[in-house]
Amino acid sequence: MNSRTSRTQMLYTLGFICFLISAFAAFFTGVKVGADKTEAKYAHLKQEGAAQEFSGSYQQQDLVTFYHNVFLPYREFKRNWNSELDNLSRSTGARENAAILKNLSILADKQYDKVTQDSIFTNSPLLHEAQLNILKSLTLFSQASSKVSAGASGAETAKVLEKDNFTGNAVKFGLLAQKNFYDSMLKWGAKANNKIPSEAGELKTLSFIQWKKMPLLLKNASIAGMMLNRSIYAGYDPQDITAKIDDMIYSGTASSLKLKDVQSSVTLLISTGAVQEQDFIKWREQYYGKETMPQLPFFYE
Repeated sequence: MNSRTSRTQMLYTLGFICFLISAFAAFFTGVKVGADKTEAKYAHLKQEGAAQEFSGSYQQQDLVTFYHNVFLPYREFKRNWNSELDNLSRSTGARENAAILKNLSILADKQYDKVTQDSIFTNSPLLHEAQLNILKSLTLFSQASSKVSAGASGAETAKVLEKDNFTGNAVKFGLLAQKNFYDSMLKWGAKANNKIPSEAGELKTLSFIQWKKMPLLLKNASIAGMMLNRSIYAGYDPQDITAKIDDMIYSGTASSLKLKDVQSSVTLLISTGAVQEQDFIKWREQYYGKETMPQLPFFYE
């Protein structure tokens, strides 16, 4: 009797264990199937989210809009500022000096109005920052031109204007905006080509060996950083310096001058006035035919 009862209890126990195993197996199978169905159901939303993330920041259209509505008005001002400052340095009449200063202030205000006509670039933070920096720059240029007194000596007046704190900060904000713009192009390039980094990184001394391996957009962003650090406020653009350096390297000029790095080349080029507007266009086909770059006019015209 006891033997039969023990055998019956053992069978019940084994049956109960088998039931539990089957139940757990069914439960976890159901969980996995449910998870797979849920993932499949919302997979299209993930894809749409990824597409939105790609297109939501630093689109080419953002770069083009910024170029035409922010960069070009400021670029025009920068050319006129440098030109008028040169005229001022050669002027010999107090009345003419006063007229030049007044024109510079009016021009800064006029270009400010042009830049603020369009919306801030909220989807591209660097472009947003660049626009704000340009507005700060134009405001300070206007204030500097208004506060400096016109003396009889144009050269002395120009010197006072250049050394004014408002002017110094105006230049700084303008060059910072330029760097923001070129860093934005780098972020666009990283999405278009996985061989292009999204950031320029810390600015270090660049050997020619390192420089030759860098994509164009990274070279330009690095030069924009150097221009900011050195307060190079000129009519030409970073890609013009890039092209001049590349031509020096590939033509053998850098070697004959015993130059070994990019920074020393920039120093030489700037000190001798060797860089000109449109230098990039001059060598674009020769050196940059296969480079990834956005469809911005100053890369193609």
